[in-house]
Amino acid sequence: MKIRKASASDTEDVKALWAYCFEKPTDPFFQWYFKDLYTPETVLVGEENGQAACDLHRRPYTMSVRGRRFDTDYIVGVATHPAARGQGYASSLLRSAFHLAAREGKPFVTLMPSAASYYLPMGFGFFVHQWERKSSPEHLAPLGKKPVSCRVLTDGEGWQELARVYDAYTRGRNGFTLRDEKSWKSHIHGQLLDGFIALVYDEKGPAGYMFYSLADRRLIVTEMAFASEKGRQGLYAFMAGHRGSVDECIWYEPLDDRSFRYWEDGAEHTYIRNRSFPYMLARLTDPVTAFDGLPCNDHIHGTVAFQLVDSFLPENNGIYVLRAEGGKISALKEDVFYSLKCHIEDISGVRLGEDIPEPSFCIGAGSLAELFMGAADLPELDRLEKISWLTADEEEKDQVLSLAASLLPAEKNWINEWF
Repeated sequence: MKIRKASASDTEDVKALWAYCFEKPTDPFFQWYFKDLYTPETVLVGEENGQAACDLHRRPYTMSVRGRRFDTDYIVGVATHPAARGQGYASSLLRSAFHLAAREGKPFVTLMPSAASYYLPMGFGFFVHQWERKSSPEHLAPLGKKPVSCRVLTDGEGWQELARVYDAYTRGRNGFTLRDEKSWKSHIHGQLLDGFIALVYDEKGPAGYMFYSLADRRLIVTEMAFASEKGRQGLYAFMAGHRGSVDECIWYEPLDDRSFRYWEDGAEHTYIRNRSFPYMLARLTDPVTAFDGLPCNDHIHGTVAFQLVDSFLPENNGIYVLRAEGGKISALKEDVFYSLKCHIEDISGVRLGEDIPEPSFCIGAGSLAELFMGAADLPELDRLEKISWLTADEEEKDQVLSLAASLLPAEKNWINEWF
């Protein structure tokens, strides 16, 4: 199979694959996506016998991870022609997408899985779960509080007020996308194809917004953000105001949200269903570029060395060293140095000391993605037996866990991108 970037001549084939696997050509989203978002050069095509056998779309985003901006690809629309399925084409296509991202200086990619079990063996790891919450509008009413005012947006001109709320909501969070005027207006226009946008205000101004749709007597929220608790209460009140016209409200909030502790009468067990929802995966394409230059507290000094096992991208296999100094992490892949060190030690019989540190543990690609993205810290991965120790020294293990937890702590992750 030949894998290449799409050209304008591939557009009809790309549309046909999308229509077969996802929305139909008559769907408003299909028409909008291929009119306003689609560009051939962001699509990878797998060609077999002169025909498009599979493709995927690389949506460009800029994300905030551990205080740094990263350009990345959000992989969507992974599609295989029905006659070409079961031959590993999509797997080869994804591997090529990872290689391309690495060459373009994008050290990780993201993907929202329809079936996580397919992607996890490829080295993906979850970095965002959300709470999925469901309730009747009548039961939401006691948790809401009428906002000072409310309006429904009908075009992209209100993007700055949404951005103000979004910036407040993401302050202190990790793993979210950075949106500018162009991306906000695109986001708004996509939502207004068959949905609505509500914006609530408190005494200080814009306090919360939500993107939602109405279908089959359900109010379904696909994005909710608020700048204050008053904003959240205002959005709850807005949903509650739909009693009589809907039977159920569905919305999503960050997994670190603990507001359910204050719901009346044990709401999460009785009238509000509250379950975790697996949302977004990440995959490292270039571990050195990912970790190198990450900020850390300037009082932290030390080295963490580990061995990466990456069966899907074997070129990433090897020993990595993270050094903290001067408020930054430097990252190196030490394979050549280790080979030389071992060779000299073997022929001389003399230990060369610890200038080149020995790896303390072994980790898989998916777990490394979770560590980098802040979904888990190293102590949690250790408790879950996601790392294998290469040292039997318990004191060394404790030191490594403590240093790694300081360098790469768990974060409050949140992202909300659907396409």
